[in-house]
Amino acid sequence: MEHVRPPYVSAGLRPPGLGRQAFLLVRRETAAKFASLWFWLVASALCLMAYVYGSGFAQTFETESVLVTADPLAGLNMLVVAFLGLVLGLRLAGGLSWEREHHTLEVLLVGPVSSSVVVLAKYLAELVVLAVLVAVYCFYIVAAQPLGAGVTGAGDFAAILANGLFVLPVMAMGLAVSAMTGSVRMAVLIYLALVALLAAYEVGLGLLRALPAETMSLFSLYLQALLEAGAPLFHALSPVAGIAFLAERLVTQEAPSVPQSLGVIALTAGLALLSCYIARRKGA
Repeated sequence: MEHVRPPYVSAGLRPPGLGRQAFLLVRRETAAKFASLWFWLVASALCLMAYVYGSGFAQTFETESVLVTADPLAGLNMLVVAFLGLVLGLRLAGGLSWEREHHTLEVLLVGPVSSSVVVLAKYLAELVVLAVLVAVYCFYIVAAQPLGAGVTGAGDFAAILANGLFVLPVMAMGLAVSAMTGSVRMAVLIYLALVALLAAYEVGLGLLRALPAETMSLFSLYLQALLEAGAPLFHALSPVAGIAFLAERLVTQEAPSVPQSLGVIALTAGLALLSCYIARRKGA
């Protein structure tokens, strides 16, 4: 048999570090997402929402002379950010579970790429998508002026950055669900069930708070007291509480406090670490 010379491998060759691995995975994920149909459908839906909202705004005040001191984009910004958080959370719920279902996760882990890097890369890729979609929405508002010429400008979008912070936990919840499930169908069902359950608590508590005490039954008063007792802990641990806070801000015009923002960041980090732990224990 003819002798074949083995390939020369340099002693200085080193595998990419964790940061490089994460960057390569994020670049691969974002390139695939930007080339997919759903990304452009979501971007088109954002522009359509802005157009419909702007048309209603213009028709409401076209025959009236009013002095608007509140942010005219507050409601639209909240709706857009909440919509993106829920949609991207749903996408994250099908991320790792899709890789596991199609046996591509084991290829990544053999790479060798650790499960923690894969999990964090999935989340970072969706953050990039969130930033790009918000930029598309802002560009449409400035370019098309759906609320009317001169009503909005580039300086009116600072609040949307603060709003985006409060949807990070619900996206991280989708990541945690994806890490613990083996199929996309199961991940989607669990994610939607959790969102519905947590949202039902927020809606129920809000309705009970809005009712006058003299018109409530004893059961309603007891239920309200029970929900109020668990509200501090629930709001600290619920990924959906951030979206409920954004909806509450439309009425109260209350600015987010520093403890609230730090709590959201801590909850997001905790869910991301939980996702890494679950993915490492479950494997491919």
